[in-house]
Amino acid sequence: MSEGKRFLDLINRLGYNQSYDLQAESFDWMFENEAVRPFLDWFCDNVGPSNLLTQQEVKQYNNIVESDEGVLEGAQLEKALQSSTSQTSEEITDEQLDEDITRLTEELQDCRNYKERLLQHRNKLSLHQAGLNHRLSKMGPIESTAEKQYRQCLEQKQTDNTQMNATLDKLSRTSSELVSMYNKSPISENVGQQEAPFLSQQSLQHYHGNEERFTQQLTAYTKKQFFEGIGDVAGHSEGSRYELLDISDPNTLTIRGEKPEVTNDCCEELARLKEVYPNSQKRRIKAVTEENRIAAACRLAGDRLQALNQQTKGSTVQDISDRNQETEKQLNHVQKEVAMLADSQVPKWIHENAELQGTLILYGDYNLKLARQDYFTSKQNELIKQLISQKARNDFLMMAYEMEVKGHKETHRLLTGTEQLLERNVQANQDRMHMMNDPGISVPHSIRNTVDSRDLFTTRLHQLVGNVPTDQQQLFLTYGNLVEGARRLAHDLDTLQATLSSTTSSQDSRLASLEQNLSVCEDMVYANSATKDGQPIMSPPQLIDGLTQLDQTIKNLEQTICDIITEHNSKTKSLKSDPFLSRQRQLFVYFFLEPSRLRRAVNELTQRLEAQLVS
Repeated sequence: MSEGKRFLDLINRLGYNQSYDLQAESFDWMFENEAVRPFLDWFCDNVGPSNLLTQQEVKQYNNIVESDEGVLEGAQLEKALQSSTSQTSEEITDEQLDEDITRLTEELQDCRNYKERLLQHRNKLSLHQAGLNHRLSKMGPIESTAEKQYRQCLEQKQTDNTQMNATLDKLSRTSSELVSMYNKSPISENVGQQEAPFLSQQSLQHYHGNEERFTQQLTAYTKKQFFEGIGDVAGHSEGSRYELLDISDPNTLTIRGEKPEVTNDCCEELARLKEVYPNSQKRRIKAVTEENRIAAACRLAGDRLQALNQQTKGSTVQDISDRNQETEKQLNHVQKEVAMLADSQVPKWIHENAELQGTLILYGDYNLKLARQDYFTSKQNELIKQLISQKARNDFLMMAYEMEVKGHKETHRLLTGTEQLLERNVQANQDRMHMMNDPGISVPHSIRNTVDSRDLFTTRLHQLVGNVPTDQQQLFLTYGNLVEGARRLAHDLDTLQATLSSTTSSQDSRLASLEQNLSVCEDMVYANSATKDGQPIMSPPQLIDGLTQLDQTIKNLEQTICDIITEHNSKTKSLKSDPFLSRQRQLFVYFFLEPSRLRRAVNELTQRLEAQLVS
């Protein structure tokens, strides 16, 4: 029995009218104070209806207090009690004695009953203590195992804590180094010894200066090669013919910018060369012939002089005259051949060569143009090569910046993920500390019968298992109601398990009945045949007769359907082949279904027949 229940029973014995509205758990909190608890225990055990004054006695006491005589106190009160005791002992009667004996007997019986209840309660407490001692004896190994696990868990947590601290220190150092790297200011040109960790922190003034100088030099080179004094460089005074070539279109791979007067001068010069070519060619042939003649004469004179020097004795005049005549004959023959060639073959050849001379001139002119084209193409390729090299440097720098930006983004992602992970861990630790501060899982210093208002776990558990009416507001939540709700839930669980077992038994009975019916059906289908585990043979006579009749009926129906289809097809063919028969069928339909339409059709036929007769 709880302490609040004892106090509520005392109030009921004392005759408090509104005690039915009170709950025993509402008074448990008074017994939690150790200083007041002994008085409350004595009050609940010793105070009874005999210690309570009636209204008449209270009224008499008030009258005594208000009177002039006053209330007896001290020695006067003891003297009055002794005199009243002696008087009552002298004046006691048999009836009063019987009443006192009866009252004392009832009190004795009540005390014996109370003693029996105390003995029963003691026995129950002894059994409960024995059970607790037995449980406590079993809790020894469990406690040692739990302590061992606790020590292992504590060591593991200490190791994890050490590793976590080392990891956090390393992370802090890495973060500090990373922050110091990012906090470095860009390096100027004067500071040449220090190196920046990132390309974005490097000074690019020297690079931009070199690029600017390179661009200026390349611009000056381009102006010199393609715009300024290009005619002098190429050996031609027409400077407008030389400019940058556009190689995107193969049709434009020629020198552009020739003026009409330049083309006309070229045409006139080509005509003049064709005109002077025959005379100049004749003079050239004559000059070449004269040169060859003089050279041959010189060779002959040399041969003669060498022969004269080698002869030991001089030649005769007759020999010299013969050789001279022979030489003159050969000379005349050669002169005739030369005159014949000069008169007939040479002019013809000169004329043919004159026709081809324009081709040679044009070929040479175009070779000159192609040479100039190759010259400017090579210069243009060199310029393009330098521009590509400059663009490649800029692209490489941009690619380096992009890679650095990518690395910065990856670093930012890692730092953001680390920050979020640390925030989650901090939040989890805060939640865990808040949960550990919950009085529901902490060990109380003193045993309480009421639930602490901060104990949210027990409060929610009380809301789940408690049976507090909605129209009744409890001042305090007690563990007694929680235990009572748990017992009620256990009772409901036992009831549900019993219901489930009864339901299972009813299902088992139904399954047994279903199996029995299935066995009966199986016996009817297989008819105690040897192939009971295989396919049914349908041997029962009832099934065989029914199947035979059904098969015969199906065959008759099939034959009837075939006959009807055949008859329908024959009638359809006859109606299609004979229009009068089709008209007759239609009239029969009208006769049975639409007589009015039949009359209209007969009238129409009569009118048509009369019209044919009249015509």
